[in-house]
Amino acid sequence: MTLKDAIYDLRLVEPIQSSGKVEKYYYKVPNHEYLDMEFSSIYMSRNRVRSWSEPSFTIQAGGRHAPIHPQANKMIFVEPNRRIFDPSSSKPYRRLSVRECARIQTFPDNFIFKYKNIAGGYKMVGNAVPVNFARILANKIMADMQEYHRLGFCTKLHQIEFARQLSLINL
Repeated sequence: MTLKDAIYDLRLVEPIQSSGKVEKYYYKVPNHEYLDMEFSSIYMSRNRVRSWSEPSFTIQAGGRHAPIHPQANKMIFVEPNRRIFDPSSSKPYRRLSVRECARIQTFPDNFIFKYKNIAGGYKMVGNAVPVNFARILANKIMADMQEYHRLGFCTKLHQIEFARQLSLINL
């Protein structure tokens, strides 16, 4: 999935800047706030901008590490471990909003994160297993459980004492 697939339609709604406590909310686009604070030298050591046609960088559990929105130009290499923002970029550099990060993690728009501080929003989204990935895992686990039951393995497992059941897991 590219950034365009995940968040392109949100470009039409300007997100709310926040440096900590979230005081204003969008009701049409919940959780569309982004962290507005300086970028550390470690953050600036790599290009943090992906284009619309690329997949996102990993969504981490901290707003300071949120990827830059693809509206801006790629960062300019200065020397090893040092990049700068392109001063000729027609759009400003900003981190992805909590909602944009949630979209990348495949959360539906009707899933609303509750937090008072923007760091809490990024933490919830970044620590989450992407929804579509969780669905795939759950479906596979369910299919395997049904197959084990069909083969009679589950019936035999219930007859074995609990300590022995646990040892079978590590086979």
